[in-house]
Amino acid sequence: MDPSILPRRVEAALMRSLESFRVVIVNGPRQAGKSTLLELVHERAGGASLTLDDRATLRLARTDPAGLVDGYRRPTFIDEIQRGGDPLVLAVKVAVDQDRAPGQFILAGSSRFLTVPTLSESLAGRARIIDLWPLSQGEIHGGGDGLLDLMFHGSEAIRSLQPPALSRNEAAQRVVAGGFPAVQGLRERDRADWFADYRRTLIERDLTELRRLRHASDVPRLVRLLGARTAREFNVASYAEALDLTKETARQYLALLEIIYVFHLLPAWSSGLTARAKHRPKLHLIDTGLACDIQHVSVDRLAEPTFAAFGPLLESFVVAELSKQRGWATERVELFHFRDRDGREVDLVAEGRDGRIVAVEVKAAIDVDERDARGLAYLRDKMGDRFVAGVVLHLGRRPQPLGDRLTALPVSALWATP
Repeated sequence: MDPSILPRRVEAALMRSLESFRVVIVNGPRQAGKSTLLELVHERAGGASLTLDDRATLRLARTDPAGLVDGYRRPTFIDEIQRGGDPLVLAVKVAVDQDRAPGQFILAGSSRFLTVPTLSESLAGRARIIDLWPLSQGEIHGGGDGLLDLMFHGSEAIRSLQPPALSRNEAAQRVVAGGFPAVQGLRERDRADWFADYRRTLIERDLTELRRLRHASDVPRLVRLLGARTAREFNVASYAEALDLTKETARQYLALLEIIYVFHLLPAWSSGLTARAKHRPKLHLIDTGLACDIQHVSVDRLAEPTFAAFGPLLESFVVAELSKQRGWATERVELFHFRDRDGREVDLVAEGRDGRIVAVEVKAAIDVDERDARGLAYLRDKMGDRFVAGVVLHLGRRPQPLGDRLTALPVSALWATP
């Protein structure tokens, strides 16, 4: 099947949201499949479908936003909503305040457009926001995509999994391909051309629509640095120093690149655990295919046992997959990372609304043992009954217990079907 029209797991959540919310917003990186998803939902829900990539529609949105909002059947689908700016968002707000019926507008944008600096209005209390990531591994290759939920059922459920065998080379292929629909199955050279065009579009179109940049030539250098630093703690001063920018300029550029989904931040977690917990977030590129392209990393290079960059790239891959699963998981969770000043760290901590936690450590190794779960064991011992399960995801082929509530699983457990 064409990857651009693969069924998306968040579609069910979107359809449910239309029954309860006046506005549903689908945010996500460019080329993640938002337009295709809107077309599929439009076929099911009816109404009117617009895109602000159409010049006439964009002109109407900017000159008569109220006319555009009032002039089409409900539900009204508006793609690339960020191009309409503040007046269009305000017109939507006015319309849904006058008529409180659910399912009136479905808005899609290639940025976190409600946080852009030029907007004075939000749709808080009126809208449900759904993040559409690039394709998950289960969407691409088939599988359950349910590890996040399963971990909250405890170690017995986790250890019953029978993940498919995945060689180091096969894992490298998935990390290098990432999840953007258009690059699935492309040859290495074609993939490199696609990502080059993708980065150019982000900088030349998306960023300039958000803000006029005084030093636009610095942005490609910043994007390359972000790609090289995926899975590292986020420190604005270090980016300013590396690129000889003022701290304020670096902060502004990084904020804009986050808004257009070049990267995402995993907040630090402490939950009152210790005063020695660090509080910096961890940065992950939104897609490991993009990160590998920026680093000029091929499948063969990544699969070499001594290649050190596999560790952080695999970590970003796992964090992305679990972030995607959060969009359809039964368990409502927030995602974090943990690190303290004594060097103890855990790559991902998921906390449920009831305070229960599960945690994941990622190792780009075939053989793992209890030493690889020391951070997980620390959280388990400190959190007591709140700690449900800890998992070490690795490149080996078999699950194995690592102690009380701790389990080693192949990375393919991410998309294994229970």
